[in-house]
Amino acid sequence: MITALSIALLAGLTWAMPSRAMDLGGWMVPRIGNLKYNLNYEGSYSPSQAVQGQNSDLGYLSNTGRFLVPLYQNPRDELALHGRASHMYIDSSAVLPDSGQAFPQDLYDLRLGATYRHKMERGWVFGGELTVGSPSDKPFNQLDDTSISATATLLTPQGKAHRWLFLINYSNTRDFLPGIPIPGVAYAYMPDQNLSILVGLPLASVRYKPAPKWTLSGLYIYPNTVISSVAYRPKPWVEGFAGFDWTYQRWFLSERTDDKNRLFFYQKEAKAGLKFFLPHDLLLRLTASYAFDRLWFQGDDWSDRGQDQVDLDNGYVFGATLNWRF
Repeated sequence: MITALSIALLAGLTWAMPSRAMDLGGWMVPRIGNLKYNLNYEGSYSPSQAVQGQNSDLGYLSNTGRFLVPLYQNPRDELALHGRASHMYIDSSAVLPDSGQAFPQDLYDLRLGATYRHKMERGWVFGGELTVGSPSDKPFNQLDDTSISATATLLTPQGKAHRWLFLINYSNTRDFLPGIPIPGVAYAYMPDQNLSILVGLPLASVRYKPAPKWTLSGLYIYPNTVISSVAYRPKPWVEGFAGFDWTYQRWFLSERTDDKNRLFFYQKEAKAGLKFFLPHDLLLRLTASYAFDRLWFQGDDWSDRGQDQVDLDNGYVFGATLNWRF
């Protein structure tokens, strides 16, 4: 789960971004007023594997829906509404060892937000985003289960190939410095559609097409997010890819003893799959991954990973994504 500051999510890694409001790549685009409606569904399934140190297995089924709706846009202004609803069903009798809590069966993440951008006369673009949600086993059960993310940005293009982005972000669900506003800066070099480099704090990304059918991409976000792939597109309608991801998700448990604690889930994945570019701007993605170093824990941030630690054996994860832009 990556916050508004963190979701460089393929910023500079792709120009066909599913949601400008949901990745930093959208903040790097100086053009205003070209938002499209976007609907996205993503599902994943992980068969049960042994929980280390406990006489229990754990498997999960996850479903997530996202949307973006342009409310108002012209060459100077754009305003969009975006949201997300996800549910993870966990099949396990495992417990969180330090607190003795039973592992939750249902985890939800419900969010709603808005993004605004305005282009000034000199070509600079300022913007803002606010998202409020409730990632929890009992969403909106109490005020302390609320997630808040807010970002303010200023984009200063320097010619066609160079761009600077200055921002400040607040999030109470980061895995580092939660609840503390953090300033950031990012520089993007985009000379053409074959190369895009973004370097900033706390992230870096690159997208490079060494040949028309090949694409190399990589993203790092401090401290523990990596998204990378090598893709080959032999035909306009299909693309194969392979890569490595290191990602996390987080939730507030309703029965936690410390209001600041969240349940974190980290895993690394060696992935491979296919993308199908279908008519009417539909994109279907099928993925199979081998997941390892899978870790659950309850704490305030990554430094608390030894608290209520649950280690899950390696195993496979199967996923499907359907995206529609119109």
